[in-house]
Amino acid sequence: MRPNRSPLSLLPLRRSLRIALAASLPLMALSACDHADSRPTTTFAPPQFSSQPPLHLNVASISIVDRGQPGMVPGDLSARAPFPPDQSLRQMAHDRLIASGSGGQGVLTIDRASILHQPGGLLDGQLNVHLDVTSADGRSTGYAVAQVTRTYDPKTKSGNTDTPENLNALTDMMLQDMSVELENQIRNNLGNWLVTPPVPGSVAAQPLDGAETATPAAPVSGAVAPYSNSVTLGGGPTDSTPSSATTTTTQTTAKPVPRGDDGPDAIFPAGYPSDDTGSTTQTTKGSQLRSPPPGTLTLPGSTTSGTTN
Repeated sequence: MRPNRSPLSLLPLRRSLRIALAASLPLMALSACDHADSRPTTTFAPPQFSSQPPLHLNVASISIVDRGQPGMVPGDLSARAPFPPDQSLRQMAHDRLIASGSGGQGVLTIDRASILHQPGGLLDGQLNVHLDVTSADGRSTGYAVAQVTRTYDPKTKSGNTDTPENLNALTDMMLQDMSVELENQIRNNLGNWLVTPPVPGSVAAQPLDGAETATPAAPVSGAVAPYSNSVTLGGGPTDSTPSSATTTTTQTTAKPVPRGDDGPDAIFPAGYPSDDTGSTTQTTKGSQLRSPPPGTLTLPGSTTSGTTN
């Protein structure tokens, strides 16, 4: 039979247990911190729009007005998303809307970018934007409006549904929808403001309205400069005119004939045609006048006979 212990004998034992428990508390807290730090950290990639072609607008600049910052709508949870929807919309506009004109401007206004927590753990997101374009003279204007709404069900049986993972998933889905919707609205309502950018390395077409000044042709070799006595050969002037560059004009002149008496002949005032030429040219005043052969003419009153004594 065990003897009964006195209560006083248990005091040292209880005191030892208290000391051991107090000493172990810092170790337990440290192990809990180590366990919390060992959980993997989730990283989120920003939204990408490189797979979608850019939209080139015939304006000189495009600006962004953000009226959908977090907290603008009561109960908005968008500030807790890794990439708030309004910032993602700004990135989308920067990547897809390109100013490719020489005048005018475009303004993209973010009217709403919110995420609300609905009963049953649902997350409702809504994006509203509109694009205004104005020509350089302010006479031509246009606009396009795009709106996207989406409801996301994380299918979580317990716990909060507005976690960073769920908010990021909803934001990505809304951004992809808005990228497609905004392009459709621009093509339908601002199709005449879209331009095709020139292909790098392509040859620009020459205008046909005569705006370009034609390059003067090089001077032709051997051509005589107007109002000058020099001839251009190979691009340089020279003082002497080469024989190959001159044009010689040959004029047919009458063969000089020794002139006789300038007075007209008494018998043939018009002259006597030459026997040694077959020319039909009439003799002018300066041509030679010839007398008939001897014995052809007789004096008046004389008798003609075959033999003259």
